[in-house]
Amino acid sequence: NASSSSCSSGSTRVAEGEDGGLHVSVTMPSLEVGTVGGGTTLPAQQAALRMLGCAGPNAQSPGRNADRLACIVASTVLAGEISLLAALTTGHLVKSHMQLNRKKG
Repeated sequence: NASSSSCSSGSTRVAEGEDGGLHVSVTMPSLEVGTVGGGTTLPAQQAALRMLGCAGPNAQSPGRNADRLACIVASTVLAGEISLLAALTTGHLVKSHMQLNRKKG
């Protein structure tokens, strides 16, 4: 479902010079996650949700476990985006593709 897989990422320079920084963010407005029901009761999925600390419902704060899982997914996507930026900046992405013969022609 394309409508539930939209994601936008962005980066902004936050300061100039040696002490400057970069703000990188991802926005996932239609991320659908679940921590109860369906396949979440299967052993492997249940174990993974437990490892992440978001298995099942949260009795004190309904929806908190799903929010936590969504944050984990978005954080993972953000890490991938930062890794991709680094690989593009250093030229490693192109070098790797060339070394692994992923060039067509």
